Formats: sequence, C-alpha cells, structure tokens
Amino acid sequence: MKVRLWLGGMALWLACLPMAAGAADAEVDAAVASLLEGAKASRSSAMLVMRDGEVLAEYYRGGKPPAPIEMMSATKSIVALAIGALIGDGRIASLDAPVHTWYPEWKQGRKRDITLRMLMDHTSGLQNVMRADAEIYPAPDFVKLALAAELDAEPGKVFAYNNKAMNLLAGIVAKASGSPMDEYLQRRLFAPMGIQPGKWERDPAGNPHAMSGLPLRAADAAKLGQLVMEGGRWNGQPLLPAAFVREMLAPSKQAEEYGLLWWRSPAWARYGADERSFKTLRDAGVPADVIARLQALSGKRFADRSALIEAITGALGANAMDTWGREVASKGLGLGKVFNIEIGPYVAYNANGYLGQYIVIVPQAKLVAVRQVESSEDYRDSDGYDDFIQRTLALADALVDGELKPLP
Repeated sequence: MKVRLWLGGMALWLACLPMAAGAADAEVDAAVASLLEGAKASRSSAMLVMRDGEVLAEYYRGGKPPAPIEMMSATKSIVALAIGALIGDGRIASLDAPVHTWYPEWKQGRKRDITLRMLMDHTSGLQNVMRADAEIYPAPDFVKLALAAELDAEPGKVFAYNNKAMNLLAGIVAKASGSPMDEYLQRRLFAPMGIQPGKWERDPAGNPHAMSGLPLRAADAAKLGQLVMEGGRWNGQPLLPAAFVREMLAPSKQAEEYGLLWWRSPAWARYGADERSFKTLRDAGVPADVIARLQALSGKRFADRSALIEAITGALGANAMDTWGREVASKGLGLGKVFNIEIGPYVAYNANGYLGQYIVIVPQAKLVAVRQVESSEDYRDSDGYDDFIQRTLALADALVDGELKPLP
C-alpha cells in the first residue's frame, strides 16, 4: 500500500514496510519523514529511496519526476563502471596497467609510473587546479590537457582529488573500447538496464567529460546504485565482474574514505583543530597568510565533514576551494592529516557531486537513496542537503533495528 502526501502542492510518496508494528515502525516512519522534510527544505528536484529494489519514498519538487539532471562529480563513480565493464570484456588487463599502455608518450620520466588505478584513486600526482573553470573548461581538449600536465607529487603517494587527471579516463575508455565513453556505456550498461540518460557533456574536441557531465533521472541513478550493491549483477545477470566491484569499493591505500571513484561513508565523524593542525600546515610549507585565516577554526569542534568544509570555506573566503587545493591539498594534506578526526566505522558507499547530487548505498539495509537538485540562479547553500547521507544512515539504522556493521 502506498500513501500519497501533499505538501505545498508537491507530491510525496511513502511505501509501507512489511514489518511488525511498534517502536521499530515508528523509528522507520520518523526517519523517512526526516528525509522527506529535508528534501523539501533543501528545494530538492528529486529524491528517491529504494529498499531491495522497491520504492520506499519519493519526492519531486514539481510533483512528478523531472527530466535527467546532471550528476556533476557523481559522474566519476559511473565512469568507474565503464572501467569495470572493459575489464570484464577483456579489453583492459588490469587496474595496475600503466597509462602508457594507451598513451605511449608517457613511457618516459615519472609519468611512466602512473597507472589506471592511480587515476581512479586520485594518486596520480598530476598538477591540478581545484576550480574546473580555471583550466579545464577553457581548454579545447580535456584529454590533451591532462596528458600535458606536470607532476606535483610522486605517483601513487598522495591522495589529491583531481578533475584534470580524471578526464584522461575518457580517452582510455575510448581507446580500449573503440568508441567514445558515453557510447560504450550506453551499449554496455545503460541499454541493458533500461537507462535513458540525457546528453552527456563533451568538450570542444568531442571527448565526453569524465569528471562530470552525465544527466540521469533519479530512477536511473538508483538502478546504477542497485547494480553496485548487487556486486555488478542486474536482474540476476552479471554485467560487471564481482571482483572488480569489490576492489572498486575497498579502501584505497592513501585514503580509507575513498575507493576507486566511490566514497565510503562512516557512521559518524567529528573534526577539530588545534595547535597540531597548524604545526602540520607550517611544516608542510603552507603560506602564513593561509594559516592565519584558518586560525579562525582553532579550538572548534565540527559534528561532520560538511560542517568542517563550510567552516574552511568561510575562513578562506573567495575561491576557497582553489586556495585549499593549491596551498594545502597539493602538499599531500587532506582533511584527515590537518584536522583531528574521530571516525566511526564505514557503513555505506556514496557518489556525490556539486550542488548536492547523491547516490548512497547501504548494503546491510539493502538501501539505495538518490538525491538531485537542478542548478538555478537562486541556489542557496542550504539547497545542498549536506546531511542527506546522515539522514539516509538514520533510516538504515532503523531498518536493520540495530547498529550498522562495518563494511568489508
């Protein structure tokens, strides 16, 4: 049975769960209500929560599912599936294949050591500016821009989120498959799964963006989440090698919160800054003016990663992401190295993107949750729905009637 609720002219759907009445039911209802309230408050375009392949809750700002919405950086996680499919097809031999397998000009100097895995776990060491509009979007060819990049760090040693290096995957998929990445994914995964994406963004040279650019409907994004949760199987049929999916979701060597283009979500995390934080920055050679601005965080505690990032953005001011990437992250300093962090067990996986695009997978609860928001001129910071993952985990906790177990 489904119950339709109308809030301010917007349709909200709830599906009743086949579980005993009582406290557990009330906890689940409260968690679902919290997700729906958050979707409305953050002006979400779409939110879809699935349990074991069945709709548990839906929210659409316009009262019906919108057209495909760009997934922003969550696109990266879908690109990972293309690599898995190519491994399954025997067109890529190994995640540890050097990039010069496809681009022989890299078979020299330090670039010869960069592997496919390093592109996917953000440890390539390639120079990058955090703001994509500074270097990437003005470039006529995103793949050539990545190929020409210098190295900022030794390959494989430093986790540094890298949009520029990411776009090189579009070229690798094209060379390995014989067709553009978007066409390969359409043929290999999207068509068999009944997924109808929007038009994938391409650069002026015709390369599909790998760092972003894929528009999906919420229902289709949820299908991809289900595929991952099922270890690469769709309706019982293997579309991806199970071994690849396990490796994709496992923690990488340099960042336990990240696998291969998929994030790992802890049950909880708390952050703080003290003198050790600022000594770490000084010892790494971070400019004094940047450290001085970050001193505003000294002695403060932050309940989650989103709150910490918001505080960093406020402290660094205009172009905060660019400043952090250029002056801090480029020196091998991630949040976990600079700030004191207490983290609970990792219990979920997620793909996420700019503005607040999410695919969240909680295997133990058999839960897949998608949230999307369209870009708009009146976008507010609160539209990002920063606590969507935590609200999804609260629902998962209620569904399993106990604490979520750590991921493998």
